[in-house]
Amino acid sequence: MNSKRTAFTLMEMLVVVALLGTLLGISAAGMRVADNMARETRTRATIRKLNRFVMEKYASYQYRRVPGRTPEQRLSNLRQLQRYEMPDHWDEVHSDYSPRRVVAAARQSGKNTSEFPSAELLYQIVMSMPEADSAFTSMEVADTDGNGLNEFVDGWGTPIYFIRWPAGHCDDNHGAISKIQNGVDADPFDPTHVDSSAYAVFPLIYSCGPDRARGIIMSQNSSKPTGVQNAGSPGEGGSSDSVKETAMYYDNITNHNL
Repeated sequence: MNSKRTAFTLMEMLVVVALLGTLLGISAAGMRVADNMARETRTRATIRKLNRFVMEKYASYQYRRVPGRTPEQRLSNLRQLQRYEMPDHWDEVHSDYSPRRVVAAARQSGKNTSEFPSAELLYQIVMSMPEADSAFTSMEVADTDGNGLNEFVDGWGTPIYFIRWPAGHCDDNHGAISKIQNGVDADPFDPTHVDSSAYAVFPLIYSCGPDRARGIIMSQNSSKPTGVQNAGSPGEGGSSDSVKETAMYYDNITNHNL
């Protein structure tokens, strides 16, 4: 007489455990993907808002009157004004010309130990503008290095960085670096072309993406938008957290690629 089996065999239990493990792994991977997608969407929304404020200010320089007897002098003075009003280094802050919020932040002792100067300056520049107070939520702002100065943060809680003149951040063969800056178009602030080497550069606002690595070459500052400062392109050389790992750049989220 055949008796009914009342229990699973060891092999059957192992198969069930293996299947459950596989399903849990797939589910966890799917949740990670969904989480990253949500963080990326949130980051893009923040950068779009920042881009609106920054580009509104940047475009205004086409109509600003500056002193100068010659076109060369006026262009030089206009560039100097951009440095003072949109600094991405603390040593560019000027007590007479920079926004009052920026000057006040520069006087805080904490800025001397700042890990993210351009991110902190971006916050001060944007928050100096009308309507900025109500444009951002508490999830988009943090003091990540604890020095008393806020930064805008991405979906991963990493500061969002700012480069005023990203001279080397031009489109590559696949358009993966910049969709709006090609290193050829004329400088809109130099309508008479007195600087023959100049070309259009646009402020770069960028998140490091999910790997939290900038992947950006940061060279020394210079007096011209088309100088070697803040190259902003992946590759060898310069001072960066990824000079040997250029792939770290390609998950960045920037206003040049919205």
